[in-house]
Amino acid sequence: MKSINHVIIIPVYNDWDSLNKLLSKIDNIFKNQRFIKNKILIINDNSSKKVQLRKKNKINIIFLKKNLGSQKAISIGLEYLKKVKGDFYITVMDCDGEDNPLKLKTMLIKAKRFKNSIITSNRLQREESWIVIFFYKIHLNLTFMFTLKWISFGNFSTFHKRNLQKLLSNNCSWYAHSSAVIKNCEIIRTYSKREKRYFGKSKLSFFSLVEHSLRVNSVFYKNIFFMSIFYSLVSVILLPALFESIIIASIVFFNFCVCFIKYKHRITNLSDNKKYIKKIS
Repeated sequence: MKSINHVIIIPVYNDWDSLNKLLSKIDNIFKNQRFIKNKILIINDNSSKKVQLRKKNKINIIFLKKNLGSQKAISIGLEYLKKVKGDFYITVMDCDGEDNPLKLKTMLIKAKRFKNSIITSNRLQREESWIVIFFYKIHLNLTFMFTLKWISFGNFSTFHKRNLQKLLSNNCSWYAHSSAVIKNCEIIRTYSKREKRYFGKSKLSFFSLVEHSLRVNSVFYKNIFFMSIFYSLVSVILLPALFESIIIASIVFFNFCVCFIKYKHRITNLSDNKKYIKKIS
């Protein structure tokens, strides 16, 4: 059987214990799969803690000059791989344990079968508090209402290198990897439970999660504008004046937030990202 070259992109900010546990699990999962050759590409998102890796072989690290967040870190990693020659597959995943590494082989085999598609891991369940799940459901449904896209997956995805050109074509990955995937590429959905974190709790604040939701939506700002007009017209026709005013004011505020985030994180040329990279080792 012909060997499969497979690069796993993992953004990391300080969570070296989780990363080491994940790398150990990946080694165990693939230890009898001689035809799959894994390489790890770590995007060190300007961690304040020193790099602590127990495994050193077949690992490259891109050190960023400042903390950019996981979405921009992933985008920089993908842009780097676009310039790497050869035939290989790519998996994007988080290191905290919520993306189940046992899914890697299944997603990789499917990506090999469907080379022109991106294989996404969609969430069936979430091992989180009810309040996090509640707000996630709001995000999911609000995004669908205004973008007409059901984005029930995060970073965890596998695909052949040939998809990079489309994925990175319009800088959308700078805002949110999942939005760039569903906007620019054909997808094939797989399903799995979102697992518990290996260590500790998420350090993301509520406002960071809201901003991430807005970044996911900002990729589809044109859809949002037209759907906003539609919902406003429906409100004018069907609702009493008070409710009509509340709905329209909420829609205007949502559009303002999306535009603000779009402007805040704008980038003119994704390929010009060397200014963010300190070194590659």
